[in-house]
Amino acid sequence: MDRHREPPSEVEIFGEHKFSEIELGLLQMQTLWILSSDPTHGYDLMKKLNDIKKTKITQGTLYPTLQRLEDRQLIRSHREGRKTVYCITQKGKKVMDESCLDFSRTFFGIFKSFVCNKCTGN
Repeated sequence: MDRHREPPSEVEIFGEHKFSEIELGLLQMQTLWILSSDPTHGYDLMKKLNDIKKTKITQGTLYPTLQRLEDRQLIRSHREGRKTVYCITQKGKKVMDESCLDFSRTFFGIFKSFVCNKCTGN
């Protein structure tokens, strides 16, 4: 009996990609950052996130993230026709600013070292 078959797929080997807490935190911060510029609907937000992230953002990731942000009163939503539009709240702006500052402090040394090494070729 011939048991040849296609090699296993990446998903079969490694499983479905689950977002780490760091990625989810970054996704929430990036979502707040995008909404701080302009209120937008979910599909447009997903496109913008996919433009800046290496990991593909799907509806199954985005909408629970939006719900968490709304539950924490960092964003609010309203209907415009058939679309739900999301916008950042004052509390959301404050949390985003604090998170960006904390992120910058945490990774400043790494960024500085990376940039300097790229500039000097070391």
